[in-house]
Amino acid sequence: MATYQIDSIQSWASFEHDGSTHSLSHLDAHEITYKGEKQDFTFVITYGLHCFAKEDTPYVIPVVYQDGREQKTICMERYEASKQIRHILVNLPHMHLFHTAAEKYFTLDMMNSATGQLEPYKICIAFYKEKRLLRMHILSAFFVRTGPGAPGVSIPNKAVSLFKIATETAAKPKKHSWVPKEANNRKK
Repeated sequence: MATYQIDSIQSWASFEHDGSTHSLSHLDAHEITYKGEKQDFTFVITYGLHCFAKEDTPYVIPVVYQDGREQKTICMERYEASKQIRHILVNLPHMHLFHTAAEKYFTLDMMNSATGQLEPYKICIAFYKEKRLLRMHILSAFFVRTGPGAPGVSIPNKAVSLFKIATETAAKPKKHSWVPKEANNRKK
């Protein structure tokens, strides 16, 4: 695994539950290059605690996990679904990304191993530059049950293409770079 000079967790430690070890290596930092018509963009991708942990869900187990910012209980529904995120991100140029104040996100229908149903799955992403690297931090990923993107609830935001976001992110001057607080999760 490559190591990057960034302030995000790059390798997540496994956790133990009921005598089994559950790996989080699928959430280790990695790069993806997206081939554009005019330009290619390489992003360093990191993941946040909310991809596999959440309080008060029916799928919570009594295991607390912490990053450098906060601690949460492991949610096995989120954990199992998180194994697909890396594969989903490869197809990001073909997805409709929606913009909110702090993030871009998209939803897709994905099989939920906890319920056995095809359900809308939302992935929330912060795009930014850090030390001249294009960065994508996956803030959170979960099955959408309420709000925009939930079954029967439309998404009011306008869709944006990955290449538009990448072009804008790459063009930002270094001194105006913004790093989301959630991405600053490395244990010091």
